[in-house]
Amino acid sequence: MKKLETLAGNLIDECQKLEKAKVEVCIDDVEETKIVYEQTDFSVSSSSHVTTFGVRALVNERLGFITTNNLNEGNLSQNAKEVQSVARLSPQNPNYKFAENSQGKHELFNSALAEMPPKDLLAHAQYFITECRKDPRVLIDRAELSLSNSERYLVNNQNVNQMAKQSLVSWFVMGMASENGEVTSFDYDGNNVGNIKNMESALKETAQLFRESVLGSLGAQGCTSYQGPVLLHPAAVADLLAGVISFNVNGRAQQDGMSKWKEALGSSVASKIFTLMESPRDKSRPGGWSPFDREGVSCVDKAIISEGILKLTAHNCFSASRGGVAPTGHASGGSRSTPGIGLHTLSVQKGTASMKDLYSALNTGLVLKRFSGNADPVSGSFSGVAKNSWWVDKGQRKQSIKEVMVSGNMFDLLKNIKLIGSDVIRQSGSFDSPYILVDGVSVTSN
Repeated sequence: MKKLETLAGNLIDECQKLEKAKVEVCIDDVEETKIVYEQTDFSVSSSSHVTTFGVRALVNERLGFITTNNLNEGNLSQNAKEVQSVARLSPQNPNYKFAENSQGKHELFNSALAEMPPKDLLAHAQYFITECRKDPRVLIDRAELSLSNSERYLVNNQNVNQMAKQSLVSWFVMGMASENGEVTSFDYDGNNVGNIKNMESALKETAQLFRESVLGSLGAQGCTSYQGPVLLHPAAVADLLAGVISFNVNGRAQQDGMSKWKEALGSSVASKIFTLMESPRDKSRPGGWSPFDREGVSCVDKAIISEGILKLTAHNCFSASRGGVAPTGHASGGSRSTPGIGLHTLSVQKGTASMKDLYSALNTGLVLKRFSGNADPVSGSFSGVAKNSWWVDKGQRKQSIKEVMVSGNMFDLLKNIKLIGSDVIRQSGSFDSPYILVDGVSVTSN
């Protein structure tokens, strides 16, 4: 990485020689080995090493950006000319800003994991597939296991110099179950680890959750149409509630008049029992680990919604300048694009209700596992199909259900949270949530 740091510094110097400018260089260096399983066999094993440079230059309030994977001493001058040429042709805007005065070197790196030979990665993949297919009724459409060693380096001439180094193994599985001619809906699950000692147990847990979900979807029956309470599985919480929250706390969306929460900071937007936290430095969730954002601003733990009250408007440097506030560490993206705005590692604070309590409170109705459809974060309206879901009757879990239509408004659901479970389930390695009982959903059976 020292060579990359030197190249970044030299590129900034080259830009300065041409015309006085603010310059930022974002470097992503990623080495990855991937194992792919499709249908009934391992089909792909690949290895790659890619270094990508994203260069931004701010010249007289005009922003230029280029991206390349071929930066060396011989073409530094050409890259500097190119990014400044783009800037000079761009519209002027006084709100283009770069981060200032932020430094750090961060590691979430496990050498045993990082140096795992391909044959060992394949052995773990085989173990994962075996666990998923412990029951022969489980059919796998695709599964992947990948090991990545990555470094991100972000530097500008505003006294920003940030570096993060990480080793990570990620995986997912997608498939269904089949028995006596019946085939269930697709379902999927996945996770990641940053330490080799946790890998086998985490693979086993993912396989078990996937296996139980698709097998539990066999024998699907119809259900009764109604409007009222629905119990959201953590996957449905991620699909519906996390998405609408992420969009509406976006400072740019608020400034452009697209967010319903434009004037809602400090006001109630959800039930008093609902708290959503962001923990970008949580090393126990390596998939969402973010010690600094895309612009080099340090990330810290924050409450997004606390006991129903909106606590955060997320900003990158542009939207912060436009709003006359400080950036919040929410610049998103990588070296291939200019910064956007996004949240990091999220968790819904658990409640006290057991599954028995949740089923009892639902009494008779739908447990929504996976939502497939349209969800509009501007209006809050959603409409789609409940998949891999099941029915509760008089407080007891009953049959899985055939795909049924569900619809409602996500803003209303946030206000009508009735009960939150005590058991947290991790979704995709970076979103934690318990089951949540909401009211006001329309369930329409065929």
